[in-house]
Amino acid sequence: MRAFFLTGLIHVIAGSAQPRILHFTKTSGYDHNTRAASSVMFQSIGLELGYTVDDDATGDPFNDLSTLDQYRIIVFSNTSGDNILSAQQRANFEQWAANGGSVLGIHAASDTYRHSSANGGNTGTWDFYAELIGASVQENPNHVNGTPQYALSHVTTHPSTDDVPDPWLKDEEYYYWEGGYYGPDNIEVLRVEATVGPNGQVNSYDAPRPMSWYRELPTGGGVFYTALGHAVSNYTSDAIFHEHILDAVRWLDLLSVRVTESEKSDMTDISPNPADAFVRLTCSAKDCDSPWRLIDAQGRVHAIGALRPGTSTIAVDSLDPGCYLFITSAGAQRVIIAR
Repeated sequence: MRAFFLTGLIHVIAGSAQPRILHFTKTSGYDHNTRAASSVMFQSIGLELGYTVDDDATGDPFNDLSTLDQYRIIVFSNTSGDNILSAQQRANFEQWAANGGSVLGIHAASDTYRHSSANGGNTGTWDFYAELIGASVQENPNHVNGTPQYALSHVTTHPSTDDVPDPWLKDEEYYYWEGGYYGPDNIEVLRVEATVGPNGQVNSYDAPRPMSWYRELPTGGGVFYTALGHAVSNYTSDAIFHEHILDAVRWLDLLSVRVTESEKSDMTDISPNPADAFVRLTCSAKDCDSPWRLIDAQGRVHAIGALRPGTSTIAVDSLDPGCYLFITSAGAQRVIIAR
């Protein structure tokens, strides 16, 4: 049986303040020195998608929840190590995520706060983070030697690969997961073919393996991670990488439920909650005559109509489980269909 759940309001599409991204690059381990180039790339993405992007390499925005609440998406771009946030900062981030924030991790984000089940040292400090990102890279060895070219193939249809060729021949420092941690709920998007290890052999950990994945979170929002992004050139001259990340940000934006009270719209009410087979849209505002559309997390339109004063009914029994947005000119309400 399917149920249609209203889980929260997201940003008002018309007339709202410009949404914000936190681009976080602090390290206490290996520093890839990509923060400046990554910042430029995200500033470009922000301009294209209508975001304000704030850079930080200190952790200060995590000092209080009210500051984090300014951000719809937090990017961990080549962060590393297990000493970049204090206990209070970590608690604030956990609450922000529980409130519906979305996270994007790049490359060494999986070498940050390594999971307690992973091999090597510096593990177990903050398993919440590794489980949220979805992986901790193994140690000894962490990755292939250098940045050889291998083929990446599409695994699951997802907006992040709309502008990525299949196969994608890419020079990269390909990570290993076998001796580390890999989350059971990750939905794989890109997979690299079998590689050759630093010892010149094809080892068990060189088997074809995920390089990009995503998850929709039960608390709202989502996570997207890619193990790509080792070299500065990814951010400065790799147009495919740029599009991969831009499309991932666009997807996360659709899942976002970061709002302030002033952004909420009281034009419509969706009920019952939960509901079987249909939902009722009740419009109590005077100017109810407004078009609406129901879209999924990939931006595909599944239903359209017009609000009218009073209550309208929409059938949802034919829709697949997942995250959907009910959008009007005044705002958007996030809904989930679950079996």
